[in-house]
Amino acid sequence: MSDGDDIRLQRAIPALRRYARVLTRDPHQADDLVQDCLERALTRMHQVRGRTDLRPWLFTIAFRLNVSHWRRLRHLIPLTETAPEPVQDATQIPHLEWKEVVGAFERLSDDHRQVLLLVGVEGLEYGTVAEILGVPVGTVMSRLSRARSALHRLVDHEERPMLRRVK
Repeated sequence: MSDGDDIRLQRAIPALRRYARVLTRDPHQADDLVQDCLERALTRMHQVRGRTDLRPWLFTIAFRLNVSHWRRLRHLIPLTETAPEPVQDATQIPHLEWKEVVGAFERLSDDHRQVLLLVGVEGLEYGTVAEILGVPVGTVMSRLSRARSALHRLVDHEERPMLRRVK
């Protein structure tokens, strides 16, 4: 691995950590996922020669590793039905703070959290996100629209600068 590869990989780690946290919802599992992803990436760096941004490639690896992890667990542990957490009525919140936005974000579905992070935070194009998740571009656009609507409902604000439409 060249010094340039090393630098590109190091620059992508914070974004990979953010994405792993969204995928796993657990800091310890996220760290394990990042480590597994980086191990796999290091053995396959030859596949991305010439790419300046490794984030989409790393996100794809992390996504697939996470899916594989849950498929293995599903065979070992039977899933039980659990009732979703009741969503607090946003009109009861007198003043919205960052912590409350994060709480609302955590209540979104996995699909919605992923597209919001990849498009809104990481700034990736819809086509790139579609490749990472293995879904059509229209599905990404639909999920993003539904995610924004759901987050707006949860925080009961019609206009939030951080949620403005991008792309």
